[in-house]
Amino acid sequence: MDESPKSVSHRYRLRQRRGQSLVEFAVIALVVYMLLAAILTFGFMFYAAQGTQAAVDLAARETSRTPLPANSVTLEMVLYGDYTDPALGLSAADQEAIRRFRQTVYDEHYLVIELPTDGPATELSTRWRELVARLPLVNQQLVPLMIPDSFNDVDVLRYPGAVYEDDNPDDNPDPSVMPEPSGFLVRIPIVVGRSATGVETIDWVAAVEPIVREAGPRIDPFKVSSPERGIVGLRINYPSQSPAMSSFRHDTADPEFPFEPTVGRPNLANDAGVVVVTNPIAPPDGPLVSPDEGNIHRTTYSGEYGLGGQQALGQVVRPYRRVISSQAIFRREILQ
Repeated sequence: MDESPKSVSHRYRLRQRRGQSLVEFAVIALVVYMLLAAILTFGFMFYAAQGTQAAVDLAARETSRTPLPANSVTLEMVLYGDYTDPALGLSAADQEAIRRFRQTVYDEHYLVIELPTDGPATELSTRWRELVARLPLVNQQLVPLMIPDSFNDVDVLRYPGAVYEDDNPDDNPDPSVMPEPSGFLVRIPIVVGRSATGVETIDWVAAVEPIVREAGPRIDPFKVSSPERGIVGLRINYPSQSPAMSSFRHDTADPEFPFEPTVGRPNLANDAGVVVVTNPIAPPDGPLVSPDEGNIHRTTYSGEYGLGGQQALGQVVRPYRRVISSQAIFRREILQ
C-alpha cells in the first residue's frame, strides 16, 4: 500500500527538525564555550590583579619603613642584585641591612618553592603551612598566585614566568634562619614584537622591580640624593595565561583598526625562534630550564620561556596572555 503524501511530508519535516536541532546545539555550544572561556580567563585576571596590588602595596610600605642605606644602594640592588659582589664596595653594615630586608620583606629566591613530598597528607599540610609562615612577608602574599610545576623531577610551587638556575649561591638566604632555597629563580618575558608568524621578541623584567624613568637620566629615586629625595616605587609583574583561549595577531599595527579580524592568524609557539632584545632590563644570570614533560602546566606555562603552548588549528600556538602590572609608591620613612 502506497504511503499518502501527507505521511511522507510528515517524516520529511521530522528529519528537518532533527537537523535543525543539531545546528542550534552547535551554535549554542560554541557561544557557551566562548562565554565560559572568557569568564574563567578574565575572572582569574581580576583575581591576579587584586592579589598583585595587595602584594605591591605591602612591599612598598614595608620597604619604606625598613632601615636601608640612604644613598649607597639602589632599589634594584636591594630587590635582586648580588649585594655580596666586592666590586660594589658595600660596607658590612650595608650588606647586613639588605640581608635583613630579604629575610623580612622580600627575597626572589622564594619565587620557586620546593614542595614537601614525603609523609602522610596531614603531616605534609602542616609542614607546608610552617614553611610559608617562615617566608618574607611579600613572598607569603604571592603564594596564592603561584602554580604547581616540576623541574628535574622536583615538585615545586612557582611564580609564572621563565625559570632559570641560580648560579650564584653567595647571596642565598641563610638556611639556619630561612627555608632552604630551591636553586631556581624567575624572570618575566615581556613581548615587545612579533614576526610574521607570531614568534616573539622579548625583554626581561623581574617579578618585583623598581619604577624608574624611561626617558632622561636613569637616576634611582630610591636614593635620598635624587631629585625625588627618597621614593620607594615598586611594580609587580604577573603573566596571566589562559588555558581556554588562544593568542592571535593583527596583520597591521595601525591603531585605527583595533577590531580587525584575527581568525586564521594564531601566534605560533616556537621557543627556538624567540629573540631577546639587545639590552634587556633584568636578564637571567643563569641557564633557563623547561618544566618537566607531563606536569600539570605542560601547556599553559610550558616551554623554556614560560610562554606556553596549545594544540589548536592543527598546530601548537600560544595561549592568550597578558602581563598584569601593579604599582605602589611610598616615601621613605626610615634611613640607615
